[in-house]
Amino acid sequence: MAFTTDFSEVQEFADFKAKEYEMIVFDAYEEENKDGTNKAVVIDYVVRNDVDQDKQNAHLWDRQWRSKETGKYHMGFLMGKAKALGIPEGKKYNNMEEFLADFKGRAAKIKVKLEEYNGQEYPRVQYTNATAFPQINHEWKEAPATTGLDIQDDDLPF
Repeated sequence: MAFTTDFSEVQEFADFKAKEYEMIVFDAYEEENKDGTNKAVVIDYVVRNDVDQDKQNAHLWDRQWRSKETGKYHMGFLMGKAKALGIPEGKKYNNMEEFLADFKGRAAKIKVKLEEYNGQEYPRVQYTNATAFPQINHEWKEAPATTGLDIQDDDLPF
C-alpha cells in the first residue's frame, strides 16, 4: 500500500513547566508500592484540550502515600483535592474506591512544580484549585478508565 509522509499533525515533545494547567481526572485509584508495605492514592490528570494551553492531552500522575507512622492518608490533602474538583461537601461514600471513582471526569487547576531527583527535573503537583473553566468540552484521545460495571436492561428503572 502506497502512502505519503505528512508531518502536519506532528507534535514536538515538550516538558511540563512550573506553572498552572487546567486538567481533568482520567483515573483515580489506590496502588500498593512494590514490596506491598504501603499504599498511595494515585490521580491521573490529563491536560485539558478544550482550554488554550500547551501540553494538551499530556498525563501527570499525582501520588499521596499513607503515613508510615499511622497507616492513614492525610485526609486534609484528599479533601482539598475533592473540594477543588467540585465534589459537594457532606457527600457520603461507602469506601475509598467509590470516593476516588467520583474524581473521574472532574476538572481542576493544577499548579505544577519541578523537583530535582538524581540530576533530572520531574513534574509534580504542587497544589490543586478549582478550575477557571467549569464547562468541560475536553475530547478524550483515549477512553477514560471505568469501573467496569456490567449493567443489564433489567437493572434499569425505566
